[in-house]
Amino acid sequence: MSLNTTESNKAFISDMLGQKKRLEDFPERVDPDLVMHEPAHLPFGGTYRGLDEFQRFYPRVRDYYEFSRFELIAVYGDGDTVFATARVPVTGSRATMFIAEQFTFAGTKLVEVRVHICDVT
Repeated sequence: MSLNTTESNKAFISDMLGQKKRLEDFPERVDPDLVMHEPAHLPFGGTYRGLDEFQRFYPRVRDYYEFSRFELIAVYGDGDTVFATARVPVTGSRATMFIAEQFTFAGTKLVEVRVHICDVT
C-alpha cells in the first residue's frame, strides 16, 4: 500500500464522516461485498455482508445515533487501515458513545468496517 493510497483513503473517510455522508454516496469507493461488523450489544449488532444487507440495517443505525450532533474527533491511517474516532450521542438519552471505526481497504476500495465502542458517558 503506497503512502499516497493511504492518504487518499484517510481523506475519503475524513470527508465522508465530516460531511455526515453515507457509504452509498460513494459507490466507486465501496466494494459491493463490503463486510460490516457492529458490536453485538447494540440493537443492530452483528455482521453484515454486502451492500444490500448494509442498506437493510443502516436505517436502524441512523435512528439509534443522533447524527445531528455527531462529532468526528480524528482520522488515522497506516497501510490499508484507516481508523476514525468520533463522539456520537444516542438518540433519546443523555448517553454519548465514543467509537473507533476501523476501515479496511483493498487499494482504494473499502472492503470491511469494524466498529469499536471505546466508552459510554
